[in-house]
Amino acid sequence: MNLESFHTSRYQFDIEFDNRLRKIALKDTYSGVEFADSEYRYSAFVEYGDKIVRLEGLYSPVIEETVSPRAGKTVIISGHLGEPGSDAHINVRQMLYIPEDGEFLEERIALHNKNGKDVVLRGYRFGFRKRLAKPERYGGKGIDIEDYRLVALPFRLQPDGKKHDYQLDDLYHGRYACSEFHNVQRLVQEVVDKNRGRSEGWAWTNGENGLLVIKYNPDSVEYSMLDTEYIGGETYLTFGGASPSLYNEPTEIRRLSAGAESAFGKTRYHFYEGLWRRGSYMFREFMNSQGHGLSDNYDPPIHWNELYNIGWHHNDPAALSEHYNLETLECEAAKAREVGCDTLYLDPGWETCEGATSWDSNRLGDPAGFVNMIKEKYGLNAAFRTIGRSYCDDYPGMYRRRPDGSVGYYAPYDQKPFYEPCVCSWQYQEEKLKRIRALADAGMSFIMFDEFDWRGGCYNPDHGHPVPTTPNMHAHAVVELAKKLHKSHPNLLIELHDPVWPWGVRYLPMYFLHEAGSFDESWAFEFMWNPLEDLLSGKALSLFYYNLSYEIPLYTNINMDNDNDNCLAFWWYASTVRHLGIGGGNGNDKRFEAYKQALSEYKGLKDVYCRGRFFAPDELTHIHVLPESGRCVVNAFNLTDTPLSRKVNVRLSDLGFMEEVTVEGAPYQLSGDKLTLDLQIPPFSPMIVKVFFKLVS
Repeated sequence: MNLESFHTSRYQFDIEFDNRLRKIALKDTYSGVEFADSEYRYSAFVEYGDKIVRLEGLYSPVIEETVSPRAGKTVIISGHLGEPGSDAHINVRQMLYIPEDGEFLEERIALHNKNGKDVVLRGYRFGFRKRLAKPERYGGKGIDIEDYRLVALPFRLQPDGKKHDYQLDDLYHGRYACSEFHNVQRLVQEVVDKNRGRSEGWAWTNGENGLLVIKYNPDSVEYSMLDTEYIGGETYLTFGGASPSLYNEPTEIRRLSAGAESAFGKTRYHFYEGLWRRGSYMFREFMNSQGHGLSDNYDPPIHWNELYNIGWHHNDPAALSEHYNLETLECEAAKAREVGCDTLYLDPGWETCEGATSWDSNRLGDPAGFVNMIKEKYGLNAAFRTIGRSYCDDYPGMYRRRPDGSVGYYAPYDQKPFYEPCVCSWQYQEEKLKRIRALADAGMSFIMFDEFDWRGGCYNPDHGHPVPTTPNMHAHAVVELAKKLHKSHPNLLIELHDPVWPWGVRYLPMYFLHEAGSFDESWAFEFMWNPLEDLLSGKALSLFYYNLSYEIPLYTNINMDNDNDNCLAFWWYASTVRHLGIGGGNGNDKRFEAYKQALSEYKGLKDVYCRGRFFAPDELTHIHVLPESGRCVVNAFNLTDTPLSRKVNVRLSDLGFMEEVTVEGAPYQLSGDKLTLDLQIPPFSPMIVKVFFKLVS
């Protein structure tokens, strides 16, 4: 048996091999924990020449090492997938980057099809293995990760309410909660990763030492996966590496052309000390370093959404004429000005037919005239929503075609059939962009991309795209619209829903396709209808976890009619969503006045909420820090029907403060570096505490 050993000051990395790669071990030298201690998994089912063969193991391994004086070294493991003699010849090339004295390891895996024909990967798994044992507390023999948890990042809690926080017993029994989005408006498609853990990243820690695992692939849809295997009476956790997820993503690697090589995204394994929240902050720093954070000039306006008062009337001409006209919109603009908003946001109703992206001049006059009127009379900008379906036949020849040749539309609810334009069609791209630009030219300041959800591939060969289209192609096409729009209108603020699963659990990683010149914001998971109920049910707590791991801004609207008079929901979303819209209040003067006061206070703190760094000791205590302004805001929440008394301790040095602070809004004590806030919070209420400080020089 051959052994190659590599190490830094923080970890040790060992490879054991003979004619087959036998074991890859990964050990944290600080804690002594071996996060990987077994044979690395190289496995695939391959379709080749009308056969499906199973390839297991890496044979004839070759270990190479390249050294860079400044950057560290790269270890390259290459070999044949499966036993020699198999008809399917696939080579694996595994690159492991070890920085000099670094605390992380980066892995990238590539597959090379050495056959004379294409092959199809029907299933594959590459990854480190950790041998598991039943926990001691349940009568098992225990293991070195007995007290470790694997926490999903950025969503320990998903918007569907499922928690992704796994202890050893969960891993041992394979208890993973698969989160996926369901909607009656799309054909049901099964995900391939049921009973496995799927996340952008994982914090694996006992609170003292941990391993942060991040999957990053800006080109294809890929996640970091967990799965439990049972082999020969033993139980193993497989993590890292590469594995299919969702609708068999990444779809680009499923078919390997003859002689071609395809690579998965990189996986970073970063050793650290601290709680899982420390892993979240490190995840956030990594994403910021890749450009997935706040833009330098981000300063979103506060929107007023007319939808809550005017209603949603789809393409009913009579209802639109009665409810969605200049008179009602001016009434909404007056409310927006009174409550303190900056922009009148037009949700469904401004079009000739919903989805047409054509301004209804008969009802609303010229679009430029409307924008100017709203600005001159009410001091507001104007914004609008566009969607990727059409409730009228407004894009003939541009619709998604199914495999049987039929046009892809159906009536899922309320007898409102809609057409599905193929966003990958160059004709639709040109036409849709022309219609959107006409409104941007009229002076609109913001656009939302909604309802571009994926409902299956397009098989129309006349559209100029490969057949069939894939979710990734569809997502790229939607973002391409945003990019072209930003190029012609660089000051337009663009929000883009997930183009595959738009309203709840996301399909795409949060960072995917986010770059300078694409979209500015993402959607905050459809908490706009029942904001207080979503908070009290626990689903909106997912926004807390998002903010620990990301600074890509989110956008949402809040229906004040479904809040309480303490504005509990308002302050929760103000604390967890960087771009806010509000609306409602018809016939509820008390609620409207409460929101008017809340918004006045919020506007004095808006820069801290929109641009500040988010920290939190727990789910219901949030800390926003904007160092350059010398200010910090603490938001605390009571979600119960009884008064809450609690003390919150904050280490000033953790936030970059000196030991000179003043506090408004709560009694406090300052002892050296420790600030203790005494919080007395009434039932179902928020609390806002302001902290003023000097920066550490």
